[in-house]
Amino acid sequence: MGSNKINKKSIARIAAVQAVYQYMLRNNDDIDDIIENVLSFYRNDNSMTDSPIKISLTISHFTMLVKSVIENIDKIDKIISDHLIGDKDQGHIPILLHALLRAGICELLFFPDIPAKVIINEYTDIANDMLNDHEIGFVNSILDKIAKEHIKIL
Repeated sequence: MGSNKINKKSIARIAAVQAVYQYMLRNNDDIDDIIENVLSFYRNDNSMTDSPIKISLTISHFTMLVKSVIENIDKIDKIISDHLIGDKDQGHIPILLHALLRAGICELLFFPDIPAKVIINEYTDIANDMLNDHEIGFVNSILDKIAKEHIKIL
């Protein structure tokens, strides 16, 4: 039996990438305002009223994830820098890709109850919808490397 409900945690992850992206665009504006704006978008999004798909998110996961990214942003960015090849630095990463990496790495490091494989698959799927092929491969490979370095994969 098929469900027309999209996984609430998947939507929370997409919303978290959107919130981190807005945070970056607004030069580190108040994160609580950004969280509230993103949540109100998901509460009020009636643009799909004729769609049978219900979109809602796990608010607690979304909020914890975004706040965790911001609290640990220096550590996360250091890990991203350590995985950039050659003379690339974070200034060369497109903002959306950077926001997605920040959220994915944060979840790998600070949400140990979620299997790394699930997190990698989720963020690769999100990348698939938002980024180009080269960036999708980059997301998958960087998250996989970080998982192997920082987490015991059973």
